[in-house]
Amino acid sequence: MTFLFPAIAACLYAFGSLGLKTAMQRGAASRRVMKVSNLAMALWSLPIFFFGEIRWDLQAWFIAVLAGGALFTGRFFAIKALEHGDLSVVVPLLGMKTVLVALLSKIFFPFELSNILILCAALASGGIYLLQKGPESMREGNRKAMGFAMGASLLFAITDISMQGSREALGSGVLVPTLFLTVGVLVPLLGRTSAPPRESNKPLLAGSAVIGFQTTLMIVVISLVGQATLINVVYASRALWSVVVDMIFGGQQLRQVWGTRLLGASMICGAVVLAILSKL
Repeated sequence: MTFLFPAIAACLYAFGSLGLKTAMQRGAASRRVMKVSNLAMALWSLPIFFFGEIRWDLQAWFIAVLAGGALFTGRFFAIKALEHGDLSVVVPLLGMKTVLVALLSKIFFPFELSNILILCAALASGGIYLLQKGPESMREGNRKAMGFAMGASLLFAITDISMQGSREALGSGVLVPTLFLTVGVLVPLLGRTSAPPRESNKPLLAGSAVIGFQTTLMIVVISLVGQATLINVVYASRALWSVVVDMIFGGQQLRQVWGTRLLGASMICGAVVLAILSKL
């Protein structure tokens, strides 16, 4: 039963991303999408204050604020990736964060590059190659999206590594709200944006609410149940869900390449799972 929740969260992530993508396709500016989705994530995170353990350390809190800044910038890159590319390209690449965390953790500490991490890198590289396959008319946009998505993954990896340094000192009841409230506080830096077309409001609000909820759901489940490693293995399936959702809602052109996309997403999903299991 425990692993049902991360499976639901993985599915919700794909549908939430579809809502944000649809909003931009209907005329909502990417900065507007980022504002609304970030505020939704900040609001959904507040109840974690009542679920997580609470401690206090000023230095650790400052690190959490810096991690929030990295998350804010990563969210900007992620939204730009969705603006330019297909859902089935962007979401699997955002999952690369876990592989990058494993590699960066090894860089910052004395290490011997294990065979598992070499296999992770090989699987991820093959998956990235397959994801960029598709109609020539869409290839340039997807290449831009891949650049933004990999930038977002790197920033999300930096966020995770920064959080590791402050998790024990603060506890999740302070760490998580600090992280997402920092994202919310930085929203005004995006500047003023014009009101989006009315037809984009529904997918924007729905997508933002779903993205925020699934993030909070994952954090609460890990905080209450533990078993973070195995829960994240299940959550890695969001890469596969994104291909399924894109195949259903993405149009006829995407259905022609969904098999290649599914294989590429599966390879990246496999790399993510191996990177998670390598921590055991």
